[in-house]
Amino acid sequence: MSVDHAIASELSVELIHLVKKIEARRLHAKRQADVEASSYPVLFDLHRGPARVSALAEHVHSDVSTVSRQVTSLVTQGLVAKVSDPDDGRAQRVALTSDGDALIARLQDLRVAWIQGLLSDWTNDEAITFANQLHRLSTALGGELDRSRGQSVDLDYPTAPTTRKDAS
Repeated sequence: MSVDHAIASELSVELIHLVKKIEARRLHAKRQADVEASSYPVLFDLHRGPARVSALAEHVHSDVSTVSRQVTSLVTQGLVAKVSDPDDGRAQRVALTSDGDALIARLQDLRVAWIQGLLSDWTNDEAITFANQLHRLSTALGGELDRSRGQSVDLDYPTAPTTRKDAS
């Protein structure tokens, strides 16, 4: 059974507000090192281990040219290095350097402290429930992205909530 229209409508509006607030927060956040915030997903993905640029692009849902540019910048900054691919000596993978690992650790600590501050009046059970539901939504969205790869998707985003008086 699917969620009814009114609830889906309110959720879509709340998600838009959430994304906009996260973007605004990111714009005002103190930069760590001299790294573009748009490169953080690449760094965090490399925390799992070395990868080819094409695999990174797929993992972070970006195009190869963008990720390649980000990798070049990160190499210049000494946060990642290109290493030989053990499966194909002609190819290269990208791996975090010790400076990259240190930056990821610092970013993770800052993000954890930020989330703890945001959820200071939540119980652990509430946070776990939210995390599980957020993971479920993220997994569904990831599946949709995989199915629609290379296709245009037409979304009509509502601009105001339909069931709440205060949408701030």
